[in-house]
Amino acid sequence: MKIGAFTMLTIYSSLAFMVLISLSHALSKDEVPADPVFDKYEEMVALPGGKFMMGSSKSDGKDGESVQRKVTVKPFKINKYPITAASFRKFVRAKKYKTDAEKYSWSFAFDAFVPEAIKNTIEQRLPGAPWWIPVQNAYWRQPEGKGSGIENRLNYPAVHISNVDARAFCQWHGWRLPTEPEWEFAARGSLEGKEYPWGKKFEKNRMNIWQGKFPEKNTKADGYHGVSPVDAFPPQNDYDLYDMIGNVWEWTSTKFSATPSAKDDAPSPAGEEENPSQVRFVLRGGSYIDSKDGKFNHATRVTTRMGNEADAGSDNLGFRCAVSLPTGTSEKKPKGKKKNADKVAKEEPTVTELPEGAKFVRPNPADLNGKGKKKKNRNEL
Repeated sequence: MKIGAFTMLTIYSSLAFMVLISLSHALSKDEVPADPVFDKYEEMVALPGGKFMMGSSKSDGKDGESVQRKVTVKPFKINKYPITAASFRKFVRAKKYKTDAEKYSWSFAFDAFVPEAIKNTIEQRLPGAPWWIPVQNAYWRQPEGKGSGIENRLNYPAVHISNVDARAFCQWHGWRLPTEPEWEFAARGSLEGKEYPWGKKFEKNRMNIWQGKFPEKNTKADGYHGVSPVDAFPPQNDYDLYDMIGNVWEWTSTKFSATPSAKDDAPSPAGEEENPSQVRFVLRGGSYIDSKDGKFNHATRVTTRMGNEADAGSDNLGFRCAVSLPTGTSEKKPKGKKKNADKVAKEEPTVTELPEGAKFVRPNPADLNGKGKKKKNRNEL
Protein backbone atom coordinates (compact mmCIF):
# COMPACT_ATOMS: atom_id res chain seq x y z
CA MET A 1 0.00 0.00 0.00
CA LYS A 2 1.34 3.40 -0.95
CA ILE A 3 1.22 6.28 1.47
CA GLY A 4 1.33 9.78 0.05
CA ALA A 5 3.84 12.38 1.15
CA PHE A 6 1.06 14.53 2.55
CA THR A 7 -0.24 11.62 4.66
CA MET A 8 3.25 10.92 6.06
CA LEU A 9 3.69 14.60 6.91
CA THR A 10 0.36 14.55 8.75
CA ILE A 11 1.42 11.46 10.75
CA TYR A 12 4.78 12.99 11.74
CA SER A 13 3.09 16.26 12.72
CA SER A 14 0.61 14.39 14.90
CA LEU A 15 3.39 12.44 16.62
CA ALA A 16 5.36 15.62 17.29
CA PHE A 17 2.26 17.27 18.73
CA MET A 18 1.64 14.27 21.02
CA VAL A 19 5.23 14.43 22.28
CA LEU A 20 4.86 18.13 23.06
CA ILE A 21 1.59 17.47 24.88
CA SER A 22 3.13 14.70 27.00
CA LEU A 23 6.09 16.92 27.86
CA SER A 24 3.79 19.73 28.91
CA HIS A 25 1.93 17.34 31.24
CA ALA A 26 5.20 16.02 32.67
CA LEU A 27 6.21 19.52 33.78
CA SER A 28 4.00 21.66 35.99
CA LYS A 29 3.56 25.34 35.17
CA ASP A 30 6.29 26.25 37.68
CA GLU A 31 8.81 23.67 36.51
CA VAL A 32 11.47 23.78 33.82
CA PRO A 33 13.69 20.98 32.53
CA ALA A 34 16.77 20.12 34.59
CA ASP A 35 20.05 21.68 33.51
CA PRO A 36 22.94 19.33 34.42
CA VAL A 37 25.54 22.01 33.65
CA PHE A 38 24.24 24.83 35.84
CA ASP A 39 21.90 23.18 38.38
CA LYS A 40 24.93 22.23 40.49
CA TYR A 41 25.24 25.90 41.44
CA GLU A 42 21.96 25.64 43.37
CA GLU A 43 23.47 23.14 45.84
CA MET A 44 22.98 23.92 49.52
CA VAL A 45 25.20 23.31 52.53
CA ALA A 46 23.69 22.36 55.91
CA LEU A 47 25.03 24.32 58.87
CA PRO A 48 24.51 23.51 62.56
CA GLY A 49 23.81 26.96 63.92
CA GLY A 50 25.03 28.04 67.33
CA LYS A 51 26.23 31.07 69.28
CA PHE A 52 28.87 33.48 68.01
CA MET A 53 30.06 37.07 68.39
CA MET A 54 28.62 39.05 65.51
CA GLY A 55 30.17 42.26 64.18
CA SER A 56 33.70 43.61 63.93
CA SER A 57 36.03 44.47 66.80
CA LYS A 58 37.67 47.07 64.56
CA SER A 59 36.71 50.71 65.03
CA ASP A 60 36.78 51.53 61.31
CA GLY A 61 33.60 49.67 60.42
CA LYS A 62 30.94 51.45 58.36
CA ASP A 63 27.16 51.24 58.51
CA GLY A 64 27.09 49.62 61.95
CA GLU A 65 29.72 46.98 61.17
CA SER A 66 31.59 47.65 64.45
CA VAL A 67 28.56 47.02 66.67
CA GLN A 68 29.29 43.68 68.36
CA ARG A 69 26.72 41.41 69.99
CA LYS A 70 26.36 37.75 70.89
CA VAL A 71 23.79 36.03 68.71
CA THR A 72 22.37 32.54 68.29
CA VAL A 73 21.29 31.02 64.99
CA LYS A 74 19.32 27.83 64.55
CA PRO A 75 20.35 25.08 62.08
CA PHE A 76 19.85 26.07 58.46
CA LYS A 77 20.99 25.46 54.91
CA ILE A 78 22.45 28.07 52.61
CA ASN A 79 23.39 28.10 48.94
CA LYS A 80 26.96 27.03 48.29
CA TYR A 81 27.28 29.73 45.62
CA PRO A 82 25.57 33.04 44.90
CA ILE A 83 22.54 32.51 42.67
CA THR A 84 23.72 32.44 39.07
CA ALA A 85 22.33 34.09 35.96
CA ALA A 86 21.41 30.60 34.69
CA SER A 87 19.36 29.83 37.81
CA PHE A 88 17.64 33.19 37.72
CA ARG A 89 16.83 32.73 34.03
CA LYS A 90 15.16 29.42 34.85
CA PHE A 91 13.00 31.15 37.45
CA VAL A 92 12.06 33.97 35.07
CA ARG A 93 11.06 31.51 32.37
CA ALA A 94 8.92 29.48 34.76
CA LYS A 95 7.15 32.41 36.40
CA LYS A 96 7.26 34.99 33.59
CA TYR A 97 8.81 37.22 36.23
CA LYS A 98 9.77 40.85 35.63
CA THR A 99 12.39 42.40 37.93
CA ASP A 100 12.29 45.85 39.47
CA ALA A 101 15.05 47.01 37.10
CA GLU A 102 12.86 45.99 34.15
CA LYS A 103 9.81 47.72 35.60
CA TYR A 104 11.77 50.94 36.08
CA SER A 105 13.48 50.53 32.68
CA TRP A 106 16.98 51.25 34.02
CA SER A 107 19.58 50.36 36.65
CA PHE A 108 23.10 51.34 37.74
CA ALA A 109 26.12 49.93 35.87
CA PHE A 110 29.80 50.60 36.55
CA ASP A 111 31.36 53.17 34.23
CA ALA A 112 34.28 51.01 33.02
CA PHE A 113 31.96 48.41 31.50
CA VAL A 114 29.41 50.66 29.80
CA PRO A 115 29.92 51.25 26.04
CA GLU A 116 30.92 54.78 25.05
CA ALA A 117 27.81 55.14 22.89
CA ILE A 118 25.65 54.68 25.99
CA LYS A 119 27.85 56.85 28.21
CA ASN A 120 27.55 59.69 25.72
CA THR A 121 23.79 59.78 26.27
CA ILE A 122 24.11 60.30 30.03
CA GLU A 123 23.54 63.94 30.91
CA GLN A 124 24.08 63.70 34.67
CA ARG A 125 25.75 61.14 36.93
CA LEU A 126 25.20 60.15 40.52
CA PRO A 127 26.56 62.93 42.77
CA GLY A 128 29.55 61.75 44.81
CA ALA A 129 29.86 58.51 42.84
CA PRO A 130 30.24 59.35 39.12
CA TRP A 131 31.46 55.82 38.37
CA TRP A 132 27.85 54.62 38.67
CA ILE A 133 25.87 55.27 35.50
CA PRO A 134 22.07 55.03 35.29
CA VAL A 135 21.79 52.88 32.17
CA GLN A 136 18.53 52.55 30.29
CA ASN A 137 17.35 48.94 29.96
CA ALA A 138 20.12 47.54 32.17
CA TYR A 139 18.85 44.49 34.05
CA TRP A 140 19.90 40.92 34.85
CA ARG A 141 19.74 39.70 31.23
CA GLN A 142 21.71 42.64 29.79
CA PRO A 143 23.89 43.92 32.65
CA GLU A 144 25.41 46.87 30.75
CA GLY A 145 22.26 47.78 28.87
CA LYS A 146 21.27 47.25 25.25
CA GLY A 147 23.76 45.12 23.33
CA SER A 148 25.12 43.27 26.37
CA GLY A 149 24.08 39.78 27.42
CA ILE A 150 24.63 36.79 29.68
CA GLU A 151 25.32 34.08 27.10
CA ASN A 152 28.91 33.83 28.31
CA ARG A 153 28.06 34.68 31.92
CA LEU A 154 25.57 32.01 32.92
CA ASN A 155 27.82 30.90 35.80
CA TYR A 156 28.23 34.49 37.00
CA PRO A 157 26.05 35.90 39.80
CA ALA A 158 22.67 37.22 38.74
CA VAL A 159 22.96 41.01 39.15
CA HIS A 160 20.67 44.05 39.07
CA ILE A 161 18.60 42.04 41.56
CA SER A 162 16.50 43.87 44.16
CA ASN A 163 15.56 42.49 47.56
CA VAL A 164 12.04 42.03 46.20
CA ASP A 165 13.37 40.02 43.24
CA ALA A 166 15.61 37.90 45.47
CA ARG A 167 12.73 37.01 47.78
CA ALA A 168 10.57 36.01 44.82
CA PHE A 169 13.26 33.65 43.50
CA CYS A 170 13.87 32.06 46.91
CA GLN A 171 10.14 31.58 47.54
CA TRP A 172 9.75 29.88 44.16
CA HIS A 173 12.26 27.27 45.35
CA GLY A 174 10.60 26.93 48.75
CA TRP A 175 13.53 28.80 50.27
CA ARG A 176 13.99 32.28 51.75
CA LEU A 177 16.65 34.94 52.09
CA PRO A 178 19.09 34.36 54.97
CA THR A 179 18.90 36.63 57.99
CA GLU A 180 21.95 38.80 58.60
CA PRO A 181 23.13 36.62 61.56
CA GLU A 182 22.76 33.48 59.43
CA TRP A 183 24.75 35.07 56.64
CA GLU A 184 27.63 36.06 58.94
CA PHE A 185 27.59 32.67 60.68
CA ALA A 186 27.96 31.01 57.27
CA ALA A 187 30.67 33.42 56.11
CA ARG A 188 32.79 32.86 59.22
CA GLY A 189 33.02 29.15 58.53
CA SER A 190 33.42 28.21 62.22
CA LEU A 191 36.18 30.81 62.73
CA GLU A 192 35.21 33.39 65.34
CA GLY A 193 37.00 36.71 65.63
CA LYS A 194 38.67 36.50 62.20
CA GLU A 195 38.37 39.12 59.46
CA TYR A 196 38.11 36.70 56.55
CA PRO A 197 36.31 33.40 55.96
CA TRP A 198 39.69 31.63 55.74
CA GLY A 199 41.39 33.33 58.70
CA LYS A 200 43.00 36.55 59.88
CA LYS A 201 45.27 37.47 56.95
CA PHE A 202 44.36 39.05 53.64
CA GLU A 203 44.95 36.83 50.59
CA LYS A 204 44.73 38.60 47.25
CA ASN A 205 43.79 35.48 45.30
CA ARG A 206 40.85 34.45 47.49
CA MET A 207 38.23 37.03 46.53
CA ASN A 208 37.25 39.49 43.80
CA ILE A 209 37.80 43.07 45.00
CA TRP A 210 39.31 46.25 43.57
CA GLN A 211 43.09 46.21 43.91
CA GLY A 212 44.74 49.40 42.70
CA LYS A 213 43.66 53.02 42.42
CA PHE A 214 39.90 53.43 42.46
CA PRO A 215 38.18 54.09 40.13
CA GLU A 216 40.95 54.72 37.60
CA LYS A 217 42.91 51.45 37.64
CA ASN A 218 42.31 47.93 38.84
CA THR A 219 45.54 45.92 38.87
CA LYS A 220 43.49 42.71 38.60
CA ALA A 221 45.81 41.06 41.11
CA ASP A 222 42.99 38.61 41.81
CA GLY A 223 42.56 37.94 38.09
CA TYR A 224 39.36 39.90 37.51
CA HIS A 225 38.12 43.38 36.63
CA GLY A 226 34.40 43.37 37.25
CA VAL A 227 32.08 40.53 38.20
CA SER A 228 33.58 37.02 38.09
CA PRO A 229 32.14 33.47 37.91
CA VAL A 230 30.79 32.20 41.23
CA ASP A 231 33.42 29.44 41.28
CA ALA A 232 36.34 31.57 40.06
CA PHE A 233 38.02 31.16 43.45
CA PRO A 234 38.32 28.15 45.76
CA PRO A 235 35.83 27.72 48.62
CA GLN A 236 36.44 30.58 51.02
CA ASN A 237 35.93 28.72 54.26
CA ASP A 238 35.71 25.35 55.97
CA TYR A 239 31.99 25.15 55.25
CA ASP A 240 32.87 24.82 51.55
CA LEU A 241 31.09 28.07 50.65
CA TYR A 242 32.08 30.15 47.63
CA ASP A 243 32.12 33.92 47.10
CA MET A 244 30.85 34.89 50.54
CA ILE A 245 32.90 38.07 50.39
CA GLY A 246 33.79 40.06 47.28
CA ASN A 247 32.34 39.85 43.76
CA VAL A 248 28.75 40.97 44.53
CA TRP A 249 26.90 42.18 47.60
CA GLU A 250 24.26 39.75 48.88
CA TRP A 251 20.80 40.59 50.17
CA THR A 252 19.49 39.43 53.55
CA SER A 253 15.99 39.49 55.03
CA THR A 254 17.08 41.75 57.93
CA LYS A 255 16.00 45.38 57.98
CA PHE A 256 18.92 47.78 58.08
CA SER A 257 19.88 49.79 61.15
CA ALA A 258 23.11 51.76 61.52
CA THR A 259 23.08 50.77 65.21
CA PRO A 260 21.99 47.12 65.03
CA SER A 261 20.79 45.22 68.08
CA ALA A 262 19.31 41.80 68.77
CA LYS A 263 15.80 42.99 67.90
CA ASP A 264 17.05 44.11 64.48
CA ASP A 265 18.44 40.67 63.61
CA ALA A 266 15.09 39.02 62.97
CA PRO A 267 13.91 38.53 59.38
CA SER A 268 11.49 41.17 58.11
CA PRO A 269 8.79 40.86 55.46
CA ALA A 270 8.77 43.01 52.36
CA GLY A 271 5.04 42.87 51.86
CA GLU A 272 2.80 44.90 49.62
CA GLU A 273 1.82 47.03 52.61
CA GLU A 274 5.32 48.52 52.63
CA ASN A 275 6.68 50.89 50.00
CA PRO A 276 9.86 49.12 48.84
CA SER A 277 11.55 52.43 48.06
CA GLN A 278 11.29 53.37 51.75
CA VAL A 279 12.28 50.07 53.40
CA ARG A 280 15.98 49.34 53.69
CA PHE A 281 17.49 45.87 54.04
CA VAL A 282 20.98 44.68 54.92
CA LEU A 283 23.46 43.68 52.22
CA ARG A 284 26.55 41.71 53.17
CA GLY A 285 29.94 40.72 51.77
CA GLY A 286 31.16 43.64 49.67
CA SER A 287 31.77 43.53 45.92
CA TYR A 288 34.29 43.89 43.13
CA ILE A 289 34.51 47.66 43.69
CA ASP A 290 35.35 47.36 47.39
CA SER A 291 38.80 47.29 48.98
CA LYS A 292 40.81 45.21 51.41
CA ASP A 293 41.13 47.95 54.03
CA GLY A 294 38.30 50.42 53.49
CA LYS A 295 40.46 53.23 52.13
CA PHE A 296 37.88 53.43 49.37
CA ASN A 297 34.35 52.11 49.46
CA HIS A 298 34.01 49.27 52.02
CA ALA A 299 36.66 47.06 53.62
CA THR A 300 35.82 43.55 52.40
CA ARG A 301 35.57 41.12 55.32
CA VAL A 302 33.04 38.80 56.98
CA THR A 303 31.48 41.69 58.91
CA THR A 304 31.09 44.12 55.97
CA ARG A 305 27.55 45.47 55.70
CA MET A 306 25.46 48.25 54.24
CA GLY A 307 21.78 49.02 53.75
CA ASN A 308 19.76 49.66 50.63
CA GLU A 309 16.14 50.06 49.60
CA ALA A 310 14.21 46.89 48.83
CA ASP A 311 13.75 47.80 45.17
CA ALA A 312 17.33 48.99 44.57
CA GLY A 313 19.62 47.28 42.08
CA SER A 314 22.97 47.59 40.33
CA ASP A 315 25.52 45.39 38.58
CA ASN A 316 27.15 44.46 41.91
CA LEU A 317 24.03 43.37 43.83
CA GLY A 318 23.20 39.65 44.01
CA PHE A 319 22.00 37.10 46.58
CA ARG A 320 21.85 33.52 47.79
CA CYS A 321 19.04 31.69 49.58
CA ALA A 322 18.63 29.78 52.83
CA VAL A 323 16.17 27.37 54.42
CA SER A 324 15.58 26.42 58.06
CA LEU A 325 16.46 22.97 59.40
CA PRO A 326 15.16 21.05 62.42
CA THR A 327 17.08 21.66 65.65
CA GLY A 328 19.76 19.03 66.21
CA THR A 329 20.82 18.78 62.57
CA SER A 330 24.30 17.30 62.29
CA GLU A 331 27.12 19.78 61.89
CA LYS A 332 28.96 20.50 58.67
CA LYS A 333 32.46 19.40 59.61
CA PRO A 334 35.31 21.75 58.73
CA LYS A 335 37.84 20.32 56.31
CA GLY A 336 40.78 21.60 58.31
CA LYS A 337 42.72 24.81 58.61
CA LYS A 338 43.64 26.49 55.34
CA LYS A 339 47.06 28.05 55.06
CA ASN A 340 47.59 31.62 53.90
CA ALA A 341 49.64 31.51 50.71
CA ASP A 342 49.98 35.20 49.95
CA LYS A 343 51.61 38.08 51.75
CA VAL A 344 49.55 41.03 52.84
CA ALA A 345 49.31 43.52 49.99
CA LYS A 346 50.65 47.07 50.22
CA GLU A 347 48.37 49.84 51.39
CA GLU A 348 46.30 51.49 48.66
CA PRO A 349 46.02 55.28 48.47
CA THR A 350 42.97 56.93 49.93
CA VAL A 351 40.13 57.52 47.45
CA THR A 352 36.86 59.24 48.19
CA GLU A 353 33.81 56.95 48.33
CA LEU A 354 30.12 57.80 48.51
CA PRO A 355 29.40 60.85 50.70
CA GLU A 356 28.74 60.01 54.35
CA GLY A 357 25.13 58.98 54.81
CA ALA A 358 24.43 58.70 51.09
CA LYS A 359 22.01 56.03 49.96
CA PHE A 360 23.01 53.91 47.01
CA VAL A 361 19.63 53.68 45.26
CA ARG A 362 18.07 54.53 41.95
CA PRO A 363 17.37 58.27 41.84
CA ASN A 364 14.61 59.69 39.70
CA PRO A 365 15.84 59.01 36.14
CA ALA A 366 14.46 62.35 35.02
CA ASP A 367 16.98 64.01 37.35
CA LEU A 368 19.89 62.07 35.85
CA ASN A 369 19.39 61.80 32.13
CA GLY A 370 15.90 62.91 31.34
CA LYS A 371 14.90 59.42 30.25
CA GLY A 372 12.99 56.49 31.64
CA LYS A 373 9.82 56.18 33.64
CA LYS A 374 9.43 58.61 36.48
CA LYS A 375 9.21 56.90 39.85
CA LYS A 376 8.04 58.12 43.19
CA ASN A 377 10.36 58.40 46.17
CA ARG A 378 13.51 58.01 44.07
CA ASN A 379 15.14 61.37 44.77
CA GLU A 380 16.90 60.64 48.05
CA LEU A 381 20.58 59.81 47.51
